[in-house]
Amino acid sequence: MTASSSAVDLASAAAAIVAARRVLVTGMVGADVTAVVAACDVAEACGAAIDPGSPETSRGIGPLVARIGAVTATADDLRDRADLVVFWFCSTATASPSVLSSILARGSGAMRRLTIAVGPHHMPVEERRHRHLDLPDAAAIDCARIVEALARTVPLDEAACDPATLATARDLAAAIAAAHTVAIVSDWSADAVGLAAWSTVSLVRTLAHSKPAFELPLGERADAAIAACTWRYAAAGAIEAADRHGSRFLPAEADAMRLIDRREVDCVIVVGEATPAVTAAIDQIADDIPVVRLPADAARLQPLVALIHACAEASA
Repeated sequence: MTASSSAVDLASAAAAIVAARRVLVTGMVGADVTAVVAACDVAEACGAAIDPGSPETSRGIGPLVARIGAVTATADDLRDRADLVVFWFCSTATASPSVLSSILARGSGAMRRLTIAVGPHHMPVEERRHRHLDLPDAAAIDCARIVEALARTVPLDEAACDPATLATARDLAAAIAAAHTVAIVSDWSADAVGLAAWSTVSLVRTLAHSKPAFELPLGERADAAIAACTWRYAAAGAIEAADRHGSRFLPAEADAMRLIDRREVDCVIVVGEATPAVTAAIDQIADDIPVVRLPADAARLQPLVALIHACAEASA
């Protein structure tokens, strides 16, 4: 059963939600903060799990990245500020057209931008101010740790380093030292464990101590949802049961993909748009359980909270 977002019957949606034993609230890609806060209210009203489907919450070491804290910025920040852009073991295939155009735009004013692709992927950029440092994906973590060590000027056991990775790291560290503002473009959506994502976050934080530096993650993201869930539940998602007074963060356990794949939910509330991966997973179960699709609109979400409480009282 699917409730259409174009003409959603909130009373029917509330009844379906209250009748379920395990509800998941997901989606929220591109939603603004007010809509996400309203989605959190809906989740709390029915004790639902809440997860926007971001890669961060599907990794077992998600808490490590959360404790370190990522330094991120927007594509427009990169366009206007960065004189060094490093494509870090990523392909621009996952970037939206608007983000890609900002990344590849020429620097404003007199800024001369250098772009460096580190890893196996070539980038569609102007060759005159671009370099490609070819390394296999497997070298990503070691390269990040070496560049970080060089940036911090800590002792490095060169004999224990792969020669090609060490040479690339030295080359990149020199370019970083000469830059004023550094942007590292990444895409760790396929990093199931999270060590590569963690090593990149750690590198960017180290660089940010000495000069403006930030990471720009590619792929479908729900940044407002990540921010709102972090403020409210102290985690970006994978919240077992939404409760602002004490929720459990269960990365790689209560994330949307795993809850759906394991058939551990009997009702899914999709607020606005979901990530492509979550959308595909929902399509697999949509004939078996209620999928309530709601607009990412706070004014239309808030009335549902009262209806859920009313339905719960009536069925008690």
